[in-house]
Amino acid sequence: MTVDRRTFLVGAATGAAVLALSACVGPPRPAPTSTTPMPSPTPGTVPAPNGFIRSNWASDPFSLGSTSYIPAGASPDARETLAESVSDRIFFAGEATSSDYPGTMNGAQSSGERAAADVLRQASDGERIGIIGAGLAGSAAAKALVAAGYEVVVFEGRDRVGGRVDAHGPGDWPLAVDLGPSFVRGVDSSTLTDQLKSHDVVTVPVDATSRVQLTRASDTVPDNAVGRDAVDAAVAWGAAQSRDPNLGEALAQGSGASVDVSVDEIGISPASRVAEYVDRTVVTVLGADAGELSTWYGLDDSAAGEGGDAFVVGSAQQVIVDALDGADVALSTPVRAVSLDDDAVRLKMATGESIRVDRVIVTVPLGVLQSDSITFDPPLPFSHRTAIATLGSGAVEKVWLRYDTPFWTQEEAFWSLVVDAPAFAAESTPAPSAAPSDSDTPLITQWINLMPLTGDAILIGLVGGSVARAFADLGDNEVRDIALASLQPFLGAS
Repeated sequence: MTVDRRTFLVGAATGAAVLALSACVGPPRPAPTSTTPMPSPTPGTVPAPNGFIRSNWASDPFSLGSTSYIPAGASPDARETLAESVSDRIFFAGEATSSDYPGTMNGAQSSGERAAADVLRQASDGERIGIIGAGLAGSAAAKALVAAGYEVVVFEGRDRVGGRVDAHGPGDWPLAVDLGPSFVRGVDSSTLTDQLKSHDVVTVPVDATSRVQLTRASDTVPDNAVGRDAVDAAVAWGAAQSRDPNLGEALAQGSGASVDVSVDEIGISPASRVAEYVDRTVVTVLGADAGELSTWYGLDDSAAGEGGDAFVVGSAQQVIVDALDGADVALSTPVRAVSLDDDAVRLKMATGESIRVDRVIVTVPLGVLQSDSITFDPPLPFSHRTAIATLGSGAVEKVWLRYDTPFWTQEEAFWSLVVDAPAFAAESTPAPSAAPSDSDTPLITQWINLMPLTGDAILIGLVGGSVARAFADLGDNEVRDIALASLQPFLGAS
């Protein structure tokens, strides 16, 4: 069944419309990919991939970022404040409102469940509840409200459901490619892992996988605790300060290794080791550079929960589709204004159309709230506006490469490239943590090798922070060239 937006809105205003979710979603979209035969590689060069696809959440108008983080000078209280309702009519959900697992899929899902529970404590029988956003948070809220017998209307600006869960294929790929988050944090305290399993989506405990680190000259970098110890020392130094320093400053002041640029026999300095550790555990997880992140609170967001972290081999899209069953879903319908009356909320669309609901749950990402692309009348309370302005919107991007046969010999699932990084500086100016000091071209220093996980010759590159934001301005060919240049050390390694 096909229902256009105007028909949906007119019907929803009378409570008579039912929009079949299967008609909205359809089959997974094929991935944009090259199907040209792989050329014979030039000796010493990384071959071109048979398939390529990338994310660009930083420039996506319905995302404007990948995750949220606590900047220097801010506190987790901002998340709790943002999660509070306004006049028991406007509610907020999304990973930025999660105090337990911010920046994660399970944090987004649990925030939707929490917001739905808040609505149920206030709503009367027969009310219509609006939800802005059809991602993990919005779908979880819809599922709980539909189960309680309420009429639920979900508005999604994109032409698909999922939010930052963005599944493609499989098509030419051997498995579904998801450009969104790939990790579940605290698997023992989340129902998401079981839901993924019910759809035959495999999750692999990160602790059960192996890691290799290489220099740009393909030398193996022996693992040690320099990076972890430096971050621990920085946090201890920061905790003793009268103000909250950013992590870059704390690393410079609190750890000698962070500023030691003397190199060993393979050309790696302690500062480079620290930079790699920060890039792997902080920047590509939280989407913020060390110079942006709170030393007092920022690292709490990346702490592993009960049961540790798991890598998702596949996509959570079907979990979202199932959760939206029974709700009216309007795609390609961005909400631009939320107006609060004494007994209702009026939502105005980008088309100029409007609809009245009794209560609304806003699940759009933090970056969208910060952009003011949705206006509130009357303005949100100062506490909410302060929370929105205080939290940071981080950037993490993914690059997928598909090969018919692997050009690499590494058996490890996680790869790191340890580059000649500059020492951390005491000033607050953030610097691209994944860029070598002798080049203006960023590198992709973190990779996931799916060969040991799925048997497929697929590599996933991760960038975060300022490097990810710089990628937003690059074309696909430029990103692909950077990816291949970044993989050069793995071609020559034995």
